[in-house]
Formats: sequence, structure tokens, C-alpha cells
Amino acid sequence: MTEPNSADRLTNQPNGTAQAQDELTDALELDLYGDDDEFDPLEIDYNDIDQEEMDDDNPYDTIDYPTIRNMPEESRHHDPVYSPAAQGSAQAAVQLMLKRNPARRPVLLSIMGLCEEGCASSVVTERVTEWQKDNLSVYSPMTLCRMLERAGALELEMPEVSEEHEVVEDGVVYLEITDSVDPVWRTTEAGREVYEQCTQGAEFREMVLVRDARYLEVYQAVMERIADEPRTKQDIEDFVATFPICQKPLRFGNHFLDILEATDAIIWSDHAWRITDLGRTLLEEVRAAAKDAPADPSASVPSPSAPSPAKEA
Repeated sequence: MTEPNSADRLTNQPNGTAQAQDELTDALELDLYGDDDEFDPLEIDYNDIDQEEMDDDNPYDTIDYPTIRNMPEESRHHDPVYSPAAQGSAQAAVQLMLKRNPARRPVLLSIMGLCEEGCASSVVTERVTEWQKDNLSVYSPMTLCRMLERAGALELEMPEVSEEHEVVEDGVVYLEITDSVDPVWRTTEAGREVYEQCTQGAEFREMVLVRDARYLEVYQAVMERIADEPRTKQDIEDFVATFPICQKPLRFGNHFLDILEATDAIIWSDHAWRITDLGRTLLEEVRAAAKDAPADPSASVPSPSAPSPAKEA
């Protein structure tokens, strides 16, 4: 015959016994939850964390969810989207990354320029945070650097530190490391090549002066309007709508803004479009090219300073 458990025995106690009822409740709780009532399914097992593996992903990574670390190897690691292996060369990988991330292009290029002579991670973080205050991103400064590193535009240098030593105070031994580690990012030769190409206006000349040369007068007017003072997107949309050449085929102001931004002639800052130093230089080339271009009978170009009909209304 099976011996009754503690809960069964307590149920046979006389009714009205308060002590028996309390003991019955405690016994049922023990049977239901067991002895380990402090189990935390999200608790991190520090013995399973591979610090060397985390440093490979992010030099500032200190902790992660255990489920990620326990995933199969083929699920945790994947080939970078932009890499010399994927695109054939570092130059091609960096150029494609810049092309597919136009909103991050100014910051990515600025990082490459900042790191030409080497720049500490702490300084890069501070500068990128400042650059992105008007154009927030889900990518942290170090993530952007890692993206450039995988594409072949940056390389990470870990500075040497002095060896740790023991310090004894009041009979207690402490392990002391006096140096703080601040990794240095440096632009590679491939990164320098792409940076120089992008910041010297080569892409602008190809896109504006060659492929989109039919709209030279519009580009000139838009750039002059933005150079005069910062402009909103709606202001440029209304202004471009006054050009007959933009009616057939239909061209909106956003078309010109996109190309000018993608070629580093303008930048979005403090809630408005502003012309860059490169844009001011290229504006002179646009003026010269527009002056020499054959006149389009369908184009009647208004003055850049003239208010648009929509604003007058």
C-alpha cells in the first residue's frame, strides 16, 4: 500500500484546526513549485559567455542574451552583405554600401575622413553622435565602424597596454590594470581611394553633368536657391513645379534632392537642406555647363529667388 504524502495526511485532520490548514497550504505549494522557487529563465550563465567571441563582434560588447550564444553556429554567423568577398573588391563593397545607404552616406564618408590618420574609438563615438543629431540612426557609431571594417574601408588597431600587477592593501591582494583600452580606427588604402573619389565630385559630374544634363538649368536653380539659404523639402518641391521642363516627363523636386544628396552636394541638417562646401564648388561647374548647353525651347527657367506660385497663394 502506498504511503500517503504530506498533503493527503493533512487533509484527514479535524476540521477547524487552523494549524492543520496552514500546513496543508504549505505542503500543496511545495508539491506545486518544488524546492527551487528562485528559478529565473532569463538568468545569464556567465560560465557560458565567451568573451573572446564577443570581442570579435564588438569591442564594447560585455553581455548578451544566453539564447543567442546557444544558437547553432550556422545560425549565429553569416557572411557580411558588403565585403570584398561578396562584391569582388573593397572599393566595390564600400561604393555599394554608400549607394544603398544614402541617409548614412555623409556620416560614413565623414568617418572615413576622420580616420585617415587614425582615430580613437572614443573620439569617433563623440563625433558621430554629433553628426547624427539631426539625422538619427538605429546604428551606433561603433556599428557603423564595423560595417566599414567588413567592407574593407577601415581597420581596427588594438593599442598595447602594460601588464597587470597585484597591489596589496590591508592584507588584501587586488589585480590592478592602470591603462584603459581605446581601440584606434584607421582608413585603409581602399577606403582612402573611395573617399577621395566621393569627395572630389566624380559621382556628381557623372550623374548631373552627363546622365541628367537635360535638367542642368533646374539643378543650377535648385543649388543656387539652397546656397542662398537653407530650404525645406516642400519649398524645393514647389519651386521645381514651376519649371515647364519638369512637367513632361514629370519630375518632382525630390528627384533633384535625392541626386544632390547622393553626390554630396547638399546635406540635411537642422530640419533643412543646406549646400556643402563641395556643392558650392560644383555649382560653378554647373553654371558653366548650363551656359554652354543648347537651349531647350520647352524650358522657361524662373529666377532662383522668385517665390513659387504655391507660396504666393
